[in-house]
Amino acid sequence: MTADSAQIQLPEPRERRAHGPWSDLALHTIGWRAFQDLSSQVCEVVLGRPVEVFREAQDGGQDAVFLIPAGTDVPPIGTVQCKHTSDAMKALKLSDLTAEINHIEELVKAGQADTYVFMTNMSVDAPVAAAMRARLRALGVRKPHILGRQYIVRVIRSSARLRALVPQVYGLGDLTSIVDERLSEQSRALLDSWIPKLRTYVPTQAHRAAVNAISEHGVVLLLGNPSSGKSAIGAIVSTIASENPDNTVLALTSPRDFEAGWNPNDPGRFFWIDDAFGSNVLRDDYVQDWTSAFSKLRAAIKHGNRFLLTSRKHIYEAARRRLGQRNLAQFADGSAVVDVGELTFEEKAQILYNHVNFGEQSQSWRSSVKPHLDAVAAVRDFLPGIAERLGDPNFTKSLAPRESSLVRFMKEPTEHLIDTVNALDDQLQAALILVYVHQAGFDPNNHDASAAQAVAELTGYTLTKIQDCFAELKGSFLKLSGSEWTFAHPTISDALTEILRQKPHMMAALIRGATIDTILSSFTCEGSPLIRDALVIPTSLDDALVARLGRTPDELHRNWMLFHFLSYRSSEAVFVKVVEQFPNLLRRSCWHSDLASNDPQIATYARVHRLSVLPDDLRLEVVDKLESAVLNSLDISFFEEPQMLALIPPLRLIGVGLALRTNVLPSLEERIDEITVDADLDEEPDSHFKKLLGVLDCIEEIGVDTDAAVLINDARDHVK
Repeated sequence: MTADSAQIQLPEPRERRAHGPWSDLALHTIGWRAFQDLSSQVCEVVLGRPVEVFREAQDGGQDAVFLIPAGTDVPPIGTVQCKHTSDAMKALKLSDLTAEINHIEELVKAGQADTYVFMTNMSVDAPVAAAMRARLRALGVRKPHILGRQYIVRVIRSSARLRALVPQVYGLGDLTSIVDERLSEQSRALLDSWIPKLRTYVPTQAHRAAVNAISEHGVVLLLGNPSSGKSAIGAIVSTIASENPDNTVLALTSPRDFEAGWNPNDPGRFFWIDDAFGSNVLRDDYVQDWTSAFSKLRAAIKHGNRFLLTSRKHIYEAARRRLGQRNLAQFADGSAVVDVGELTFEEKAQILYNHVNFGEQSQSWRSSVKPHLDAVAAVRDFLPGIAERLGDPNFTKSLAPRESSLVRFMKEPTEHLIDTVNALDDQLQAALILVYVHQAGFDPNNHDASAAQAVAELTGYTLTKIQDCFAELKGSFLKLSGSEWTFAHPTISDALTEILRQKPHMMAALIRGATIDTILSSFTCEGSPLIRDALVIPTSLDDALVARLGRTPDELHRNWMLFHFLSYRSSEAVFVKVVEQFPNLLRRSCWHSDLASNDPQIATYARVHRLSVLPDDLRLEVVDKLESAVLNSLDISFFEEPQMLALIPPLRLIGVGLALRTNVLPSLEERIDEITVDADLDEEPDSHFKKLLGVLDCIEEIGVDTDAAVLINDARDHVK
């Protein structure tokens, strides 16, 4: 590219009159900072090179700079200067340049204004633009550009990528041509719920990284702490995707939803899967589902589908360890993973300002907190979701507009949210509990009758009266997705968990009334290993819990969840009581895990065997399964699990070792060929041989003769 090509070119209009959602944009409503960000992104997209934005107080007449391509004889830096007005009718005048003249002269002397771009949201008349360009040339600028509202609107209209990077523009135009019959119901719901929030949305570096990751990899995983803005970015990017008439946006809640909703013949689907590994705690059934769904996801990407997943950091970290080599390659190497919590101070300050300024607070309250906003933005663990609550009077009724109180609100959000929920009327709290016991999703037309009745008896309100409260809580504590009421944010569920933990009488009702899925996936026993954000069931309720576990429906996926609860979440006392009172639970069938070490049924059998009460026929059955895993599937994952290994009698364990040497090792070249033929081309090549290479390492550790060592080396060479 030559220096001349660095000049900004106006895109040629395809029609004389623009129409549709981008015919004109209310750029005067977005604020100066947002306009500066928009201008820098316009320059990046048009010029195709990075643009650096300076802080307002330190810009020195340069709102932004960009690099001119190397290999030219002109200075390598160009300058962008923005001028914003909140007057929609204002037109640019020659005098608007006067305040910048001293800066321009200094920039020209410093070699930083060979190219000078003056961008404004005012309308620009041709004679004024010509006069301003002449004035800039007289000051020493070689390539002056005067770009007004008409140019900016035209560029936005011609660039879907620009609209993706600066999503505020979706709130400025007429969206009726976007929201039509081409879009799925989920897309329309996304637009309906998120478009009003666009004026408070700040496109951070994480937002841009997400857009770039989807463009490059077809998938992105947004990670962050609760209230860090994962869902906001996910919703905005998904909304942007729905603009394309060839796209169908599907908002899903689990990997199983994706497997059911993927159509190989439809390349235009955009999947948004919020809380992909569980909303408040790790869902082990989700991890199990993802092990098979990731191969379909890779194939779907190759067919033109796109994916956006979100997860809390600690939940994904736990899932990542369990997924191991079965994880998606772009997630494993981090190339498609974006940490949304890494915000600059300027981004934090703008997020906070937008939520307070455009929220529902009174003018007097906004004025009283304004001097303290910088202190709040400076909090190390600043969270956008908590900043949003500062703009909602429902969350700040007891909050004094003082710096210390505001800073504490940001530093200790869960504590304040607990206080806020506790301050709600009992009937409103009952409505939140009703949603809570339905795994954070209550559908009036399709709910668990026994769970709803338990909440009614617990709170003393009829189900009808409780449901009447939903409308009052909508927008602040609850949201309506289709016909299902869910929490406006998962942190509300976290707060309820803490509240219920302190109220034993409520816990008793929940154990008897909550859905079995809620108990199996979100609860844990007192005395068992701590699981972050899980509701701990006190020992006083062991008998009630055992009774509920014994009534778990005999279905494959629920049996898998039951075995997982028994093996990892139940205390010793609860485990013993379940085995004694409901021994037939052990004979149920469930899903099979890819690795024996991750199989909760085997883990449960191992725990029962440690108590010396595992029936002989079940022990024989599981021993056969483990032996087959090693010799037929090359799965030695359970060798690192002493309790599982103890299931195999000593003599049979010796036999397994001998079979590895005499049967498996000599047949490895043939197995390698079989693996190669059957390989899933969407998988990473190395992943197909992980089990086999693990077996080689294991045989070496056992100790081998010279002939075996030769076979091992030959097998490794064959894999390479």
